[in-house]
Amino acid sequence: MKIIENIFTTEEKFPNTYVAIGSFDGIHSGHKEVICSAVKRAKEKNGKSVVFTFANHPMEVVDKNRAPKLINSKEEKIHILEDMGVDYIIFQPFDNEFSTMAPFDFVEEVLKEKLSAKEIFVGFNFSFGEGGVAKTDDLIELGKAVNIKVNKIPPVKIDDRVISSTLIRKLITKGDLDRVKEYLGYPVFIIGEVIHGKKYGRKMGFPTANLSILNKVYPPFGIYGASVKIEGDEKEHDAVVNIGRNPTLKPGEQSIEVHILDFDEYIYGKKLYVKLVKFLREEKRFSSMDELKKVIRNDVMTWKNYLEEGPYE
Repeated sequence: MKIIENIFTTEEKFPNTYVAIGSFDGIHSGHKEVICSAVKRAKEKNGKSVVFTFANHPMEVVDKNRAPKLINSKEEKIHILEDMGVDYIIFQPFDNEFSTMAPFDFVEEVLKEKLSAKEIFVGFNFSFGEGGVAKTDDLIELGKAVNIKVNKIPPVKIDDRVISSTLIRKLITKGDLDRVKEYLGYPVFIIGEVIHGKKYGRKMGFPTANLSILNKVYPPFGIYGASVKIEGDEKEHDAVVNIGRNPTLKPGEQSIEVHILDFDEYIYGKKLYVKLVKFLREEKRFSSMDELKKVIRNDVMTWKNYLEEGPYE
């Protein structure tokens, strides 16, 4: 899979492409319908599948005050799309110049001339052009003018609710991990590089891998049972994860701390792939390190007991 940072400056040639277009924040089940349709058609036609998305959320330019936190970081998005078999990802910067591009110019200059697109795949509620003036049906008509077929993918519903990134963000902030997993088609997960912390966990006998907090949406602060993969190793490890401020040892400092069960290897600088499986308890402030140590030991035992009951899905 190749990653393109700007369609206007790349020297990459794109013959015979089948292009899925969208912000694709979260890459939920509805987005997957759009993307998988492009991947499938590209394989049928011996072409290349392209996901045309954005390096930043369009609302950061259109109305910064209404810009949401992302569900997936760029790296997390790459991880998902690679598993889906996408050939190219274009992370187009959504800046003032791009935001004011006329709809026909986008179709002719980007889709026709740059991408040599044979077919386009978009969602039912797609919009483009300055102010989002053009919609999916407009793209279909503009596509006809330049001999590009445009496929309109209908909404995906669960329990009569249209799956959307806005809905999923709300569910994540509520901590409804099971429903988020159902709507996304995969668990809430975090990719992050292990950085040096203050090593309080190691002093208490529970070494933790520290990850930076990114500008993305997280579930409520607290303790979670999780599954972890370490960069370069396909083995899945069980873990207990603290997302929050750690009010006892590091008050006010936001962090993600991952205690991998029965593991004590040097992994600084490596990436962790952390799947959040189950909420265990809220984050609390304790009066002493000894009290905190007892509670962490209990968290580990709670998660181990849960795992002994049978594999989670």
